[in-house]
Amino acid sequence: MGRHYSDARTVVEGTTKLSIFKLKELGLLWSYAATTLTWTSTQSGRTTSSIGIIVDVQGDPYVRVKYTNTNRFTGEKSDYDYKIHLTTTPCHFGGVRYWFICPLTVNGVYCGHRTGALYLGGGSHYFGCRYCQNLSYASRNETKWQRFGLWGWSVILERKCDEQYKKIKRWTWRGKPTKKARKLQILEAKLDNYHKNSDKMPAKSEKLW
Repeated sequence: MGRHYSDARTVVEGTTKLSIFKLKELGLLWSYAATTLTWTSTQSGRTTSSIGIIVDVQGDPYVRVKYTNTNRFTGEKSDYDYKIHLTTTPCHFGGVRYWFICPLTVNGVYCGHRTGALYLGGGSHYFGCRYCQNLSYASRNETKWQRFGLWGWSVILERKCDEQYKKIKRWTWRGKPTKKARKLQILEAKLDNYHKNSDKMPAKSEKLW
């Protein structure tokens, strides 16, 4: 998979975000789905990004993305078409929660990080986690109270999920989730609920495949 090259740190808010929570909300994580996702500017209302996407959770689950990147300096267009593998963890009330597996390779090391969101931008032409993309949050430049605005809760919950995931060494005990696993599931549910109530979601449009 593609490598990341960047000489300056970009903020998450300036990239195209592919969220597993949005895919679930749009009904794309049930079996097999093919569609086009579009992102629009909240200021101008114009389309800023568009990708074709296939989601297949039968057997070895994956998301396949297809899009064209245009060099803003030369106008040269490059086409991309690749798979992003998915993994699952058990949910507290039954069923499973899907996660992306970051496909990027940085400095010759494959990432494979489990994450709920992937980003396109920051000098990379491939979707990857914010660690591989070397992304920061605009909220880090805000005051404590400003962080609780539009992006604040999402930032806080994503960080807490990452931190809690790293603490888990055992997911179940005697058929039930461990205390740390339950705490993660509660945080994930809060993050899921945040995204459900967010009005900044990509639109599902015509089928591409």
